[in-house]
Amino acid sequence: MEVSLKRVLWPTDFSELSLRGGRYARGFCEQFGAKLHIIHVIPPPLNADVSLVVPAEVPVSVSEPEIVEASQNALDKLVKEHFEGFKKIVTNVFFGNAWPGVCDYAKENDIDLIVVTTHGRTGLSHVLIGSTAERIVQHAPCPVLTVKHPAKDFVKD
Repeated sequence: MEVSLKRVLWPTDFSELSLRGGRYARGFCEQFGAKLHIIHVIPPPLNADVSLVVPAEVPVSVSEPEIVEASQNALDKLVKEHFEGFKKIVTNVFFGNAWPGVCDYAKENDIDLIVVTTHGRTGLSHVLIGSTAERIVQHAPCPVLTVKHPAKDFVKD
């Protein structure tokens, strides 16, 4: 059996939990010589009341250059701080809804593996908030590794 990874996607929201997934994504890329795609999907500028009514599949057409520039600067800073020395990185920032944005990007860029983090919410909080990671797993065009804060961690710095 041969395992080949050429492109790994790590979507980030800049949270500490998300950075945990970045460690796994980098580890896989280093192990397989793969290119790491790091993206940040800027959520639609809707308040909570409106976002409950608008389904995730509705396309978002916002182009605030300042928001994109600030997000790209934050992504560049994250790459510099946490991925220094790793050269096979592609970054992208765009507006959209999280899970469709991630899945569309994966399809358009022929991604082999998506690495996402999850809070592991259950019960009412899962029902009310939903799970972006779960939706990515359901709709992704490739395998998805979900990472939560475990007691055991197999990625070493």
